Formats: sequence, structure tokens, C-alpha cells
Amino acid sequence: MKKYIIILCSILIGACGDILEIPDVTGVNTDVWNDEQGASLYVNRLYEMSLPGPGFGVNSPLSDETYGTGDIIVNTIYGNLTANDIDLYSVNFYRRIRDTNIGLKALESSTLPEDAIGRLKGQMTFLRALDHWNLVRLYGGVPMVLEDQDPYETEAINLPRNSARECIEILVADLDEAIEGLPASWPNNERGRITRGAAAAMKGRILLFWASPQFNPTNDQSRWERAYQANFEAKELLMQDGYGLHPNFAQVFTTKGNREVVFARLFDFNSGKTHGWENSVRPREIGNNGGTGSNPTWEMVKAFPMSNGVAIDSPDSGYDSVYYFKDRDPRFYATIAYNGVNYTATGFDPDRKQWSYYVGDNPIDNPGATTTGFYCRKATNPNIQQQFTGEADTDWVEIRFAEVLLNLAEAAAETDRLNVAYNELFALRQRAGISSGDGFFGLQEAMSKIELVDAVIHERQIELAFEDKRYWDLRRRNLFEQKLNGTRRHGIITRLKPGINPTDFATIRDQIDLENDYDQYFEMELWVKDQQFAINYPQPLYNFFGIPQNVRDRSPEVEQTIGWENGTFDPLAD
Repeated sequence: MKKYIIILCSILIGACGDILEIPDVTGVNTDVWNDEQGASLYVNRLYEMSLPGPGFGVNSPLSDETYGTGDIIVNTIYGNLTANDIDLYSVNFYRRIRDTNIGLKALESSTLPEDAIGRLKGQMTFLRALDHWNLVRLYGGVPMVLEDQDPYETEAINLPRNSARECIEILVADLDEAIEGLPASWPNNERGRITRGAAAAMKGRILLFWASPQFNPTNDQSRWERAYQANFEAKELLMQDGYGLHPNFAQVFTTKGNREVVFARLFDFNSGKTHGWENSVRPREIGNNGGTGSNPTWEMVKAFPMSNGVAIDSPDSGYDSVYYFKDRDPRFYATIAYNGVNYTATGFDPDRKQWSYYVGDNPIDNPGATTTGFYCRKATNPNIQQQFTGEADTDWVEIRFAEVLLNLAEAAAETDRLNVAYNELFALRQRAGISSGDGFFGLQEAMSKIELVDAVIHERQIELAFEDKRYWDLRRRNLFEQKLNGTRRHGIITRLKPGINPTDFATIRDQIDLENDYDQYFEMELWVKDQQFAINYPQPLYNFFGIPQNVRDRSPEVEQTIGWENGTFDPLAD
């Protein structure tokens, strides 16, 4: 892959399809801003530029969700990056912020009613906050540009970096203004526009990062309190506006416009706005040329608890490492496809099974065999016909109600509101279909603050798997340093047992009782994926990346991040 696409393609890739053409945004007739419909066309262009692209599986190879290769992946996960490798900080990126500022400036002289101005301004301040935030979470403090400047002039981005604290306060102010002006919902033909609930949820997410060890190494409790209040208000506002958990976890992404979707980029097959997620993860036999995208690791497989919510390493869990697929959390089956699982799609036998075992050293599903022994099922849609898997129109849900609950649970645990944290976890596990048991849905009773925080992070790993959240969680909580560094990721090689004729077995395999006879036919071995090196993600150094040299050559006011070559800027300094 090209440099950097893996790390942040969810930020940089826009939807395919038509983009409103405004050749010179500085020359838009000012009368446009006196008509909400006309002004909305300008805002539409900002959406196209700033909304995140399809983030399915993005950054998964930089975590314990999957394994990947490529220079940037290898250099990041094994600690060999240079400041020039992470190049989001660019003239082109600041052009998006500039175009948003042009629109905000034009609104100042608009004759539109206050409510219309509020809707337009709310959308633009949200998008400006989003663009700035995508820089802040990478670099810490960055220049916060709040007036329309020309980024193609050298001096325009030759601005000193704001401190991280200043950046956060500006982001929160923008989002507060957005909340105030945005509606609770939009008409159906305007679905996908930012609502006040989306702005509140984004504010809660940002303040959660601000309270986390990445930005808060001294564990300032006032930040956690602020994060709690923001996420509590986001949850309450969203519920007031009709949001909540979708009853079917497996269909959160495939049921368009459901009540769990808080902030999304929409895709549509008929208008040509599509992406290739379905093809990348669907087994090749029922897809096209994919199947090796986001193959889950053995570590990801083991992360899911049993159907009663009990962790697999608990003495009374009943977990069997050979029959690892039996009696697991229902979210396991919506996320992981394993050897022998029922996996079908439109045009195929509804009882079709996916086989991914080896005969000797040869995978039976070669070419295109899974690289870990598993396939990813997250956000897959069996109703997409085989020939169209490369043109999926599954919406990318950047924020869903479940994340808001998890953000709230984490901040609640950190502020000793343990009952609140438990209740949010109960809600998610109940929706997932985990049995309540003694009323704790498999969670340990009377956990300490530290234990409950760990439980929330683990729940995030399960609930939000392959949704471009795990890498950022590991980074903001310093979990690479605490838990992953020095470890290696694994897959599983499942082999047909010696002495079994593979041709004969192929004729009976769809009829065997996998729940009871799996070990009669198969044997497994660990498959080390990080063969040359163990994970070595340097923290806290990689918590804030260095500024590319070409930017610093053009903009000498922009200091290099401390810890990187010739670095003098401390992102954590006030």
C-alpha cells in the first residue's frame, strides 16, 4: 500500500462518486448565503472533503485485531517510523479548514433567519472541529486556523503550534456552538447531515481522549469529570432525540438509518458511491478477489467471552480451546468466521459452510486463503450479490450509540461512578444476547475501579472490533506499552488429521457434527504472525508524531515534536 494509507485512510479517503464542483470557493456569489438551499450546496462540498471514508478494518493491522504487512505497518508496529512517514499535516489538509472558514465568514453577512444560520453554522463548525481533531489526536498541539487564509501562500500555514490544551478548548467551543445551532434530526431526504446529538457525541469522544493517559499522564481527575459530564449529556440528548441501541447487533451497519447511527458517511449503489469492504473480507468462493482483508488474529478470537458473558480464562467458563467456537458471546459469530461455520450469501446454498483447513501444508481454499485461519464478518451483508461485492454501499458509521455508552462507562469508572459503568456494560451485553445469569451478564461483581476500567476497555475491543477504534484506544491508554509490546500476534492453522482421505472427507464434511466431532477430523497449531520481531510500539514517543520535514522547511514557525529529531515542542505543555 502507498505510504500512510493504512494509518489514516479513514480520515483521508472520501466517498467515491460525484463531488459538487465549485472551481473557486472564494468567488462564490454572496447571494448564495442568503438562501439556505444554495448555501447548503457549499456545505455539501465540505462534507465530501471532510467526512471520514469507510473505516472498516482501518488500522486493524496496527493493533491486535489482525496482522498486516507493508512498510508503514511494519515501521509503526515495530517502532521504526520517521517523522516523514506520518504526513497528514499538509497544505491540502489545511485547505479544507480554509474552505470551511470561508463559509463561516460569509454567513456573518447573511440575511437568513437565525435558525437557518444556526443549522449552516453548526454543520461547518462541526466539520472544522473534525478536521482539526484529526490533526490534534496525531500530533498534540497544531496550528488552529479559525479565519480564512490561503494555505497555498507560504506564510498562511507558517503559524506556531497551539498547545494541546488550547486546541481542546477551541474544539469544545466549536462543538458547543454546533450543538446549539443544529437540529435534533433532519428530514429523510437530508439523512446523513450532522445533528446536535452527533456534535455532543464528538465532544464526548474528544474529552475522553483529553482525559486519557496519552494527553493526561498525571491523571488529572478534573479531566475525567469533564469527560463524564460531556458523555452523560451526549447520551441524554441522543435518547431525547430518539437514538438508542439497535436490537440486532449484527445488523447495526447493514440496516440503513437505524436508531443507533449517530454520525455516518452514507454510501449508495445507485449513485455510484460505493467501497470494497465486502469484497476484501468475504471468502473468495462467494466473493471476488478478496478474502484476505482484516483476517482476525487468534488473540481477537479469544477476546470474546462465553455466551453467559464469562471470560474464557475464568475457571468455570467451560471454554474448550479445541471447540473454541462453541457457546460464545453472540457478537463472536457476527464478527468471526471460522473453519466449518455456516457462511452463505445471495445466490448460494443457504446451508453453505466455509472451510478453511489445510491438507498437509496446503490450504484447501487457496488461492485467497485466510492469512490467520479466520475471516472477518463485521459489517458484512449477505444480500450483496457476488458480482457486486466490490461495490458495497454499506454506510460507514463513525459514531454509534454503543460507543457513547462505552465512552460514558469509561469516564464513569474513572470517576468512581462504578454503578453507572456497570449499567452501561449491562445494556450492551443484554443487547448482544448474553444471558443475564445472576444479573451481572458474566461480569465480575464488586470490581475495583481499576478492574472496571479494564472491563470497559475489553468491552470496547469486542463491541467495536474492526471499526477503527482499537488502535486509537491502545494508543490513548498507553496499552501498547502496558500489554502488547513484547508480544506476538497469532493465527491458527487447522489441518485435516493424518490418515483421513481428503477427497473422501470433502464428500461428508458438510454433514459432520462440528459441535461434537470436530476433534475427530481436525488438529490445530499456533501460527506465529510476528515472526521476525515482537510488537514494539514506542510509548509515549508515538503518542504524538513528528512533523514531516517538508512542512517544516516551508513553515519554520512549526516546531518539531519533542522526542523526534531536533524536537522542541512539548504537546503536553500548557
